[in-house]
Amino acid sequence: MRSKFKWIFSLLLAMSMQFVFAQEKTVTGTVTDETGALPGVNVVISGTKTGAQTGFDGKYAIKAKQGDVLVFSFLGMENVRVTVGASSVVNAKMKSNDGQKLEEVVVVGYGIQKKKEITGSISQIKGESIKGLVTQSFDQQLAGRASGVQITQNSGVLGAAPRIRIRGVNSINSSTYPLIVVDGLPISTGDLGGFAANNALADINPNDIQSFEILKDGAASAVYGSRASNGVILITTKKGKEGKTSFEFSTYAGVSQVAKKLDLLKTNDFITINNEKRTNRGLAPWAVGNSVDTDWQNAVLRDALQLEHNFNMSGGLGNGSYYASVGYAKQDGIIRANDLERFTAKFNVDQKIGKTIKVGSNVALSRTLTNGLNTGSNSLSGAMFNVIRQLPNTTVFDPSGPQGYNIAIVGANTIVGRGQNTEFIANNLPNIRYVLDKNIQNTNSNRILASVYGEIAIKPWLTLRSQVSLDQSNATGLRYWDPFHGDGVSTKGRIENSTDISQSYNWQNVLSFNKDFDKHSIGLSAVNEYQKTDVNGYVAGGTDLADAFFQSNVITGSYGTPLSSGYKSANAIVSYLGRASYNFDKRYYIQASLRKDIMSKFAPNLRSEIFPGVSLGWTASNENFFETLNNYVNDFKVRASWGKTGNFSVLGGDFPYLGTYRPRKYGDLNGIAFTNMENLNLTWEVIEKRNIGVDFGILNNKVKFVVDYYVNDADKLVERFQTPMSLGVPNNQYTANVGNIRNSGWEFGVDFNVINKKDLTLDINANLSLNKNEVISLSKGIDQISTYNIIREGSSLNALYGVKYWGVNPSNGNPVYVQNDGSLVQGNLATNNYRVFNPSNPSDIATVARTPDLIELGNTLPTYFGAFDLKLRYHNFDFGTLVRFSGGNKIMNVTRLEMLSQNFNNNSTEILGRWQSVENPGDGWTPRLRSASDPIVNGPTVANSRFIEKGDFIKFDNISVGYSFPSSLTDRLNIKSFRLYVLAQNAIIITKYSGQDPEMEIGGVDYNVVPRSRVFSVGLNVGL
Repeated sequence: MRSKFKWIFSLLLAMSMQFVFAQEKTVTGTVTDETGALPGVNVVISGTKTGAQTGFDGKYAIKAKQGDVLVFSFLGMENVRVTVGASSVVNAKMKSNDGQKLEEVVVVGYGIQKKKEITGSISQIKGESIKGLVTQSFDQQLAGRASGVQITQNSGVLGAAPRIRIRGVNSINSSTYPLIVVDGLPISTGDLGGFAANNALADINPNDIQSFEILKDGAASAVYGSRASNGVILITTKKGKEGKTSFEFSTYAGVSQVAKKLDLLKTNDFITINNEKRTNRGLAPWAVGNSVDTDWQNAVLRDALQLEHNFNMSGGLGNGSYYASVGYAKQDGIIRANDLERFTAKFNVDQKIGKTIKVGSNVALSRTLTNGLNTGSNSLSGAMFNVIRQLPNTTVFDPSGPQGYNIAIVGANTIVGRGQNTEFIANNLPNIRYVLDKNIQNTNSNRILASVYGEIAIKPWLTLRSQVSLDQSNATGLRYWDPFHGDGVSTKGRIENSTDISQSYNWQNVLSFNKDFDKHSIGLSAVNEYQKTDVNGYVAGGTDLADAFFQSNVITGSYGTPLSSGYKSANAIVSYLGRASYNFDKRYYIQASLRKDIMSKFAPNLRSEIFPGVSLGWTASNENFFETLNNYVNDFKVRASWGKTGNFSVLGGDFPYLGTYRPRKYGDLNGIAFTNMENLNLTWEVIEKRNIGVDFGILNNKVKFVVDYYVNDADKLVERFQTPMSLGVPNNQYTANVGNIRNSGWEFGVDFNVINKKDLTLDINANLSLNKNEVISLSKGIDQISTYNIIREGSSLNALYGVKYWGVNPSNGNPVYVQNDGSLVQGNLATNNYRVFNPSNPSDIATVARTPDLIELGNTLPTYFGAFDLKLRYHNFDFGTLVRFSGGNKIMNVTRLEMLSQNFNNNSTEILGRWQSVENPGDGWTPRLRSASDPIVNGPTVANSRFIEKGDFIKFDNISVGYSFPSSLTDRLNIKSFRLYVLAQNAIIITKYSGQDPEMEIGGVDYNVVPRSRVFSVGLNVGL
């Protein structure tokens, strides 16, 4: 009986224990991180939909049973899993996961989003991926890193601003520069003033950048409204990391060299060619042989040194963190007189106050000193214009010449000496080396980018943030033209001082709501933004200098003729933005935004414009039906977006819609002159952008693909509208919104993690972009023709326009051209006019013909471009290379044309293929030489198919090899890391283009540009 009782008692006890274990209870606790309580942490019972969220004090409460597993998750933190035991109190401490944060979060403008929730077309580039590259500014480091983005450095002059295009060209007359936003502040771009190139983007130290986000489609960029027609580049700079202070030091030294020199004639060939030019016209020769054989390129171009040092520190203090850095860079240009020196400093601080308030500041300072030069493509002292013409049988220096240079005094003028030749060089060119040595064109620029912010968590899911920012630059310039020789001779010297001051103030207020409800996730943002920009400057100076000694003495007036001018400009924009995002069960996404901009540049009734945007996303791989495919395809998402953006940068002045006048003097009478006709209907250029895209991975996301198709329609483009002469409008035209352009294309991107082992990793990234540009409509459908280009309905923007070359008449050496009807005409060198050419009777030159017809000769915009990026690590060694490619465009090589000049100057070796006789017809492409007959020999001053070449290329932009010291050594040295590397940039180019570089064109025209350099450097990175 007792035994039975014990058995029954044990059974009841066990049943009661089961009941206790299965009974639900309220579990409470506090979630913290290294700095204290952590609000907004999601707490979910694993395997269920039951969840809670921590409050301001980091505390939470949730119904759970003993044995349940609580999962604590927070953006940028490692997930924590804790099993509920007998106790009703479960605390958790979370650790940051910076790698995960960078992997999953994308800056989207006025906020951030998880990468998997992005429904627009946004490319992200991490600062680490471009670390160690040797460039003047960060924009050059982005070349080839993102599909749809083309960045070109089309000049070798230090400080020159690059050309940036995102998905083609969206305006006829405006720059292609995107909006650049640094830590929430839209900054000034382009040239900041002075007399030397002064790239605004170069003031940001690339070593301070954490990440780039490039907003390409309408939905992503519409949040920036009227300033986002060319896309948006968001830059996030580095911030402090909480915990122990860490230090980083990096340095490099390198040498830059001319990547490719021009093939110019040496003395013997120069004498032969130039005397042949003369004798073919029945004139006495001028060139006389001697032992001198000067390479004037070597006299002007050089191997240049460059170095850079950077130091930064970051850490935490109490509930705050900080980041500070200093940088110094010194670069000599490959062309003499050109050098650059830059100092940068940055300080970021973030501080938590209590549980709900966060404040911080962000300050970046820069000072840049640049010595420039006259880079004019066809001016008296344009460096490359001058170099390619100088006579090789003359010297650069002459001990008996003025100040030791080879300079001749001819009447009141001076000119480069002629040596033993019987005539001086054509165009009265100066000794370019003297000009570079003596003239001054410099700029000293100081800039500050600063912001302060305050943020308060009204609720864990409701945040208000306010930020005030400043972008201020002050550029002073000095220009001195020597009165003895070069540009300053005609004015007996020239001296100028300039000051350019720009101040932009920005105030943003952002209210953000983010909350999850079961399977629903909602985000709402309301933004108010105000920005005002003030710009003013002056130039003061004079000509007719009393003495060359007075190289900067402007104020005291040591000159005969004073010069002065000035300007002042101000504009403001007020913006209101609403944005909403929603996703259901991480499968279906929708995001919409509406921005209203009010801009002071327009007439009062047209100052405001609405810019909407909407995007949809579907993560099909999260659907039940996709489960069987998940073994083959991962994270499959379809995206679609539409949006409108605007452009007002094309409009010059503060009130471009008004009629304007300027002072005018007629005889002894002062008055005013009509300069611009008013147009009260002038408004924004508007770009409508549509995009559809697919993201997916394979092999467990070892290979990830991104594919996009887009159509951008730019409407209401600002151009000059033709008017009848009878109206008396200045230049018979006025500014109006009348044009339309379309860009459409495909973008492909792939990231391939080929190998991921402890001692061996290999990653390959590649992208390809295809773009078609078409002018849809123009003012009255009238073609716009410039020297080498045409803007025509149905063609791409700035297509080449000129004559079609056939070749050389084998019987007399005349150049032959093709007319629109297929007939042929030849330039008759003997009579300087055109005659009919009959291939069956080439010697017949009797019939007079009209000048060659003008036709469209090719597209100047690349139709495809992309890049291939490889990173390999084996044990402690690393290797990387970036290969870019581009093509589908044509280039009018004007430099090549001018190196075939018929004047008394040097030429390229191409001229050796000229026609000499019926028995010696040459290359069949180069006509008979004839002095002073350029318009016939080389054709009229328009594009010429003879000099139009394909712009296709493949470039090995970066090739690097590095070695990181093993931890066994760095630990003994008490440092975190130590890496040595060697780097080659602009290393190899594969192209059929005969010029120095197919990227050195402007509007499809290569015209005496200072060449880009090839850079070899060695550097180290140290972490402490």
